[in-house]
Amino acid sequence: MIASLTRTMIAMQVLSFIAIALLLVKFAGFGWLEAMIASAALLLLARATVIVNNYFLSGAVRQPMADGSRVPRFALAQRIAREFWCSMLCWFWLFPFGRPFRILTSGDAAPPVLMLHGYGSNSGFWQPFSQRLQAAGISHAAIDLEPILADIDDYAPQIDAAVQSLCGATGAPQVILLCHSMGGLAARAWLRACGSDRAARVITLGTPHFGSTLAGYGMGTNARQMLTPAGNADSWIAQLDASENADVRALFVSIYTRHDNIVSPQSSAILPGGSHIALDLVGHVSLGFDDNAGKRVLAEITSIRQSRLTAGSR
Repeated sequence: MIASLTRTMIAMQVLSFIAIALLLVKFAGFGWLEAMIASAALLLLARATVIVNNYFLSGAVRQPMADGSRVPRFALAQRIAREFWCSMLCWFWLFPFGRPFRILTSGDAAPPVLMLHGYGSNSGFWQPFSQRLQAAGISHAAIDLEPILADIDDYAPQIDAAVQSLCGATGAPQVILLCHSMGGLAARAWLRACGSDRAARVITLGTPHFGSTLAGYGMGTNARQMLTPAGNADSWIAQLDASENADVRALFVSIYTRHDNIVSPQSSAILPGGSHIALDLVGHVSLGFDDNAGKRVLAEITSIRQSRLTAGSR
């Protein structure tokens, strides 16, 4: 669904590009080349403005580094530009052609990886990380969580079906879940609905475990569920939190960035009871593309797979 939506949006932006260029030629006296360059610049500026604005709304620009020092302005500007590039890559290439996929490695008996995308995304988000897993010989799959604006609890049956299918295809009794943003909440909803027997580990990247103030700008039931509870014990997130015991929490590894431009406050991406890894100067979307984040994720996956293989050989 996101794939067709992004293709439609690309078509609309192409039409907007042509319309702006025509207006510049007809009413501003631009030449065609100048008009096309100016039109493209205006459209890109609009997208860049949204991303920069999110850095301010989320408070990411004010967050210190790990050592408490102030963020170097040039370094922050570089990372904002990186976030813009990753966003463009997703919306104009990965999402429009994204499809659920499964890649199996012959003879791989360790827990495979099931990848869950975030809000407004699809399985295309995981294509770059899939290359990393393929290179390591790790069986894995990615699914689309749909409908895109549904209740997060509605994703639990889809996840359960994917887990059973992946376990059946590989012969492994458990899977490792790798989740970006809302995908981590969907994984928690699945654990609440279906139990934790088939979960070897849950790795979350920038998941708003305790909500985000920026979720109020989103549409749909899932966006409303991701709003910061602000002390509301009846909120979806508060009820999810209350449903989990220490054993479930111990399954989680929260990988988050102190300079997340979507999760606000950034500390919301830490789930108590599990382990967590903090990164500096990485944007929300960039978590799926950052080399350091990728290495940390792969190390966690490799560690749990090795421990399961060792336990199984005894």
